[in-house]
Amino acid sequence: PSSGDRSNERTRTRIGVARDEAFHFYYPDNLGALEAAGGEMVDFSPLRDERLPEGLDGLYIGGGYPEEYAAPLSANRPMKDAVRRFAEEGRPVYAECGGLMYLSEGVETRDGGRYPMVGLLPSWTRMRNRKKRLGYVDVALSADTLLGPCGATLRGHEFHYSELIDDPAGRSGWETVYRLTHRRSDGAVPEGYARGRTLASYVHVHFASRPGVAENFISLCAGGHGLPCGGRCGK
Repeated sequence: PSSGDRSNERTRTRIGVARDEAFHFYYPDNLGALEAAGGEMVDFSPLRDERLPEGLDGLYIGGGYPEEYAAPLSANRPMKDAVRRFAEEGRPVYAECGGLMYLSEGVETRDGGRYPMVGLLPSWTRMRNRKKRLGYVDVALSADTLLGPCGATLRGHEFHYSELIDDPAGRSGWETVYRLTHRRSDGAVPEGYARGRTLASYVHVHFASRPGVAENFISLCAGGHGLPCGGRCGK
């Protein structure tokens, strides 16, 4: 490659993407949008790696089946510690569904096993025998987030058998930043849990549902001029 190409590679924003048997559900369009916005996707394995890749600017922990790999995920303490430190240092972390489970205090499996996880989100997650939620959802942002400004509306999808045992909102600085409207349901419900620059939700948001989602996330990861996190609507 030319020197110009090499220079461009060095200036791309490095996003660590959790990708292994436990975490593998990502909309390809989301990853493509992040790359188009200036991101470089760098895979890592919460199952097998003991440390995060060097030089990361943000983390994207998607969906999958962490409950099926709860024991080895829980046993990999070096990786859990690395993810927790990354978030506590104020660097952006975005987690969807299985990613939310990984950031929680732990996973309670259907057979009653309890496996501690990263411990950022102040609740355990519990597997159920029936689907907890399935379907498309509209997401209204009630605060400035990694994905966009307060008042913006996104679209996404939920498909999960697990649930949060406790409500993290109002505990240890966590707050809800989504108002979800499900099809065939009345009213909006609070969801989307944020603290600092960490955002965790059961919703798989489709970034193309609103212009600027990927650009805002990449800008925040790069330390640029993306929207700050936490500003409530009207404040």
